[in-house]
Amino acid sequence: MKAKTGYLGRVEGEGALEFEIHDGKLKRLKVNIWEPPRFFEGMLVGRRFDEVPDIVSRICGICPVSHMMTSIRAVEKAIGFEPDRGTIVARKLMSYSQIASSHLVHLIMLALPDYYGKGSLMELLPDKEVTLKKFIRLKETFNGITSAFGGGRALHPVSMVVGGFTALPNENRIRELRSNLLSSKDDLMDIFKTVSGLELPDLQTGSEFVSLSAEGEYAVNEGQIVSDMGLRGKEDDYETLFDEKEVPYSNAKKTVVRGRGPLMVGALARIYLQSDRLSENAKKTALEAGLIPDPVKNPFHNILAQAVEILHFAEGCQALLEIAKPETAYLKPEPGEGEGAALTEAPRGLLYHSYLIDRGGIVRKANIVTPTAHNYLGIEENLRRLIENNINEPVERLKLLAGMLIRAYDPCLSCSVH
Repeated sequence: MKAKTGYLGRVEGEGALEFEIHDGKLKRLKVNIWEPPRFFEGMLVGRRFDEVPDIVSRICGICPVSHMMTSIRAVEKAIGFEPDRGTIVARKLMSYSQIASSHLVHLIMLALPDYYGKGSLMELLPDKEVTLKKFIRLKETFNGITSAFGGGRALHPVSMVVGGFTALPNENRIRELRSNLLSSKDDLMDIFKTVSGLELPDLQTGSEFVSLSAEGEYAVNEGQIVSDMGLRGKEDDYETLFDEKEVPYSNAKKTVVRGRGPLMVGALARIYLQSDRLSENAKKTALEAGLIPDPVKNPFHNILAQAVEILHFAEGCQALLEIAKPETAYLKPEPGEGEGAALTEAPRGLLYHSYLIDRGGIVRKANIVTPTAHNYLGIEENLRRLIENNINEPVERLKLLAGMLIRAYDPCLSCSVH
C-alpha cells in the first residue's frame, strides 16, 4: 500500500509526505520538501555588510525578526562592533514579541483544527469564534510591540539595523504597549487552557534535544549550545559540532549533531533544557501541562511548550518595557574585516548565520542553517515510529496522524531551502 498526503496543508512552504506499507510493515517513508531553492546565501555574496539584515528578513514572512537578529549579531561580531545595553533590551523585545506572535498563529490557525478533525480554523466557526477573537487581540498586542520597535512594521522591520536602532518608540507608546499587555492576561490564560485541554497522541522520541543556554535567563538572542545528551559548545563552534547532509528527494538539507542521530529544536527542547529559567507563571503552567518536572519526550507536546512560552514571553515583554528607553540607540558602524557566526532561538528553534566580510565591508561568504533543517531528520524518524505504532489503522487515519505530527513541529519549509 502506497500513501501520499499530496501538498502538506497548514504548514509554511511546500512539501509532501510519502510512505509505503507491505505485509503490515513500513517499507519506505520520506518527507519531500520540494519548495524551490532560493539561493539566499549566494545572493548575499558581494553585498555590503549593512545590507544583509534587510535581505535575509525576506527568507521568512513569519520570523523575519529572527533572521535579521541572527544576521546582525553575526555581522557585528565580524566587524568588531559591540551593541549597548539599550540596544540589547530593544532587540529582546523584538524577539520575544515575534516568538509569541508566531506561536499564536501556529497553535490556533495551523494546529488546532487537527484536534477537531477539520481542515481549517474556519470550519470550527462559530463554535470557536470566542477563541478566534482572543487570538486576534493577542496577535495585535504582540505585533504592536514588534512594530513599535521595528519602525512601524511587524513584518520585515526597518529600524533594527547593524549598529542598533534608527528609531525607538516614545514614552507614551511604551506606556500603551505595557497597558495592552496587562489587559491581555485573561486571553493568554484562555489560549493556554484551550491548548492544554487537547488530547495529544502518545509518541516517544529518541531525538537529542538541543537549544541555547545563558546564565540567569531563558536564552533567545545568544547563548551556549547545550543538549540533553551532554553536548556543550560556543556558537563559534557550530560548524565543528553539526553536519549538513543532502538527500536526493528534497531541496532541504538534514542537519545532525556530528557523529550522532536526529535532534529536535524549538519550544519543547527549550523548556526541556531551560525550565528553571521560565517566569514563575510560565513554570506553573508548564507544571500543569506535565512538561516539568519529569518531562516526556513526546514531539506532540511541542504545542504545549509553545503555549507555555507565550506566557513566558508576554511576561518578559512586560518586564523589558519597564526598562526600555525611549531614545534612538544607534551608532553607525564602520566596515571591518573578519568572520562572525551567531546562533539565536527562532520560534521554531536554533537558527545559525555566519559571514566572512572583507576589509571593504563586502560579504565574501555566507552560511545559514534554519530550525527546520535541524528538525528534518527527527521529523522523518518520528513519523516512522508513529506509523509503525499505528500500523493497523486505516490509511486515512495514518495520514491524519502524520500531518498532526509534522504540524506539531511547526516547520517552515521555505526557510529550510537555500
